[in-house]
Amino acid sequence: MTQPPVPPNQPPGPPYPGFPPPVQPRRTWVPLVIVGGLVLVLVAVIATGLVLFLNRDDAKPAADSSTPAARTKPSDPTAVEFRRVLTAKPGTCPTPAPSGTGCDDKGTRYTLGKVELNGSNVSEVKAAIQENGAGGWYVGLSLDAEGAKQFEQLTAAVAQQQPPANQLAIVVHGQVVAAPSVQSAISGGQIQISGSYTRDTAQELAAKITG
Repeated sequence: MTQPPVPPNQPPGPPYPGFPPPVQPRRTWVPLVIVGGLVLVLVAVIATGLVLFLNRDDAKPAADSSTPAARTKPSDPTAVEFRRVLTAKPGTCPTPAPSGTGCDDKGTRYTLGKVELNGSNVSEVKAAIQENGAGGWYVGLSLDAEGAKQFEQLTAAVAQQQPPANQLAIVVHGQVVAAPSVQSAISGGQIQISGSYTRDTAQELAAKITG
């Protein structure tokens, strides 16, 4: 039996009787699902990598820009000596210095008295600046109770002498690091060594005393 011809320009609609139904193209979402899943996995990996990278950087300890704390007491107390100045001769410092003498870094040779007290009586050494900076930089020494008592008696005697016997030498490992003049008895155990110091030279002197 023959089928009736299909009229041209037939609009969509039910097929004619006897014609098979038109085959609709099958759309599949599987490739899109796979591609989408891969994209999500890739994004997750990238995101995880960034977090780990940032956390790794954050976990690194910050560089320590601070300087080590300065020593505030003599490292070798017996090497720090307070001695009276008996004589001072600039520019005549032999090496090694004869017994009973000490030289400073300018070559001045001092004849020294006995050790009156040493670094074991020193509880603090610091470089500081006078309030408002008016008096410049100085090196401050704090003495314990016994040292304060001995130092007051020592400075009371030295202050009455004529130069250079009115100077008190601070000797470290045999070198005179300072020999300030004493104007009067110093009580309370608080000592200030002053005289045209800058920040650097005051810190340098404090470092020599503390070792």
